[in-house]
Amino acid sequence: MKIKALCTASLFAATMAIAAPATAQDAVEWSATVDVVTEYNFRGFGLGAESIQTGIEGSFGGFTFGAWGNAGFGEESVFNADELDLYAGYGFDINETISADFGATLYHYPQLGELFDVGTDDGDASTLELYGGLGFAVPLEPSVYVYYDTTLETFTLEGSAGYSWATGPSTSFDLSGTIGTIEPDEGDGYSYGILGASYNYAFSDSTSVYASLNGSVSSEDTFINFSDALDGVTTVDSSTVWVGVGLSTGF
Repeated sequence: MKIKALCTASLFAATMAIAAPATAQDAVEWSATVDVVTEYNFRGFGLGAESIQTGIEGSFGGFTFGAWGNAGFGEESVFNADELDLYAGYGFDINETISADFGATLYHYPQLGELFDVGTDDGDASTLELYGGLGFAVPLEPSVYVYYDTTLETFTLEGSAGYSWATGPSTSFDLSGTIGTIEPDEGDGYSYGILGASYNYAFSDSTSVYASLNGSVSSEDTFINFSDALDGVTTVDSSTVWVGVGLSTGF
């Protein structure tokens, strides 16, 4: 799942350099998230059982940069690979309706090696992915993105849409849907779909919590049954359901 370390590091450093001299009026805006999920699924592929996921992101003008991590917990965590992602990107409006976004993500798996082990003889402890996308300020706020993992040589096309209903002065109910297809340069790819529903409560303009129910289907058997794996039985399915709770805040 991933990109070229040097490129990502350079983009990250450049973004930091731009953000560093910001004045009090144009300061970097920060946000942080903490989520707990019963499964860690990524683009229609099961990557882990119960997990805690944390992230921090800064934004300045059209630039964003941040870090995100996943770690398993509980009895089934032996099947999880810890993950640390570093990313940076830039977004801008093309017109009143269409916006563009592009950037890079370094996906790192600490148990496999060093941060910049990208395409080395020791294996890929990290992979580099480049991405670009368009968002549309119309009903359902659809977006379409393309991703290319330069290490795994894998192309992904993904579209998504969503809708939010205000259910009270501090609450909302959100629905989201995603469809995508993944094509590696070698071997077989697969297609996937994801649906999510969440209930959100805002403590303030900057802090909120949520609870979600999610489901995903795949054209291949890409989801592992981790409960069976504890008994030494490998079972894979083409669909799965998971729940999550989380907190987000800005500062």
